[in-house]
Amino acid sequence: MSKTINPFKQRLLDGQKLIGGWTLSGSPTVAEAMAFLNYDYLVVDLEHSPASIHDTTPILRAVEQTPTAAVIRMPSHDPIAIKQVLDQGGMTLYFPFVESVDEAKAIVQASMYPPLGKRGFAKMHRAARYTTREDYPTAANEQVCLIPQLETVEALALAVEIGKVEGVSAVFIGPGDLSMTMGLPGQVNHPDVRAKIVACVTACNQAGIPVGTVMPTPDDAKWALDVGFSFVSIANDLANMLGQCKAHLAQMKNS
Repeated sequence: MSKTINPFKQRLLDGQKLIGGWTLSGSPTVAEAMAFLNYDYLVVDLEHSPASIHDTTPILRAVEQTPTAAVIRMPSHDPIAIKQVLDQGGMTLYFPFVESVDEAKAIVQASMYPPLGKRGFAKMHRAARYTTREDYPTAANEQVCLIPQLETVEALALAVEIGKVEGVSAVFIGPGDLSMTMGLPGQVNHPDVRAKIVACVTACNQAGIPVGTVMPTPDDAKWALDVGFSFVSIANDLANMLGQCKAHLAQMKNS
């Protein structure tokens, strides 16, 4: 585990625009291969993938030997799951479906050591390098990067309040679930969906709150950066693989 600081958080707070990948396969090999492409960060999805909390360590080991920063999308807000991922060495965490300021505060409480939070303390775990990092508790509170995902119209309306919660580093807009809650399932580029997104990003930018998202294509990702997003992932490993396989198959069948 070579990285003692959180490069994602450092670059985010420096105001850099970050381009990420996304892995849904749950495979350390795929995560490692993608990370060697030098994305700024790679989201490891534990919410919508076959990977579980217990798969985090091998995936982190694979990614940490590359220049790419690992971001873990949590499966829930469960304090035990949060503690386990942090103990395994996760430093940047996405949290799905955050709907209120109180939920954001609870996430911070579960993720930070006292006095900032109530995270359970142990010395013998991977994040502390198995007791060899004596400064780990202080460094952990400084380097942890917590990012609530806002995935409904109601949550987007609270984006600035949620983003201002002490301990929250940024917010994330989930365009897929947002489109579902607007009665436009999967239509992330629908004008009404984009209007809601732009209004939220504008409000967050004015408040100095970084905002991230995921987009299906490079053109969509460029649009997101142009309207003010700070960090954007492009598609995911399975979508990219199947898209290429589908194109190859169609080419062969039509030749």
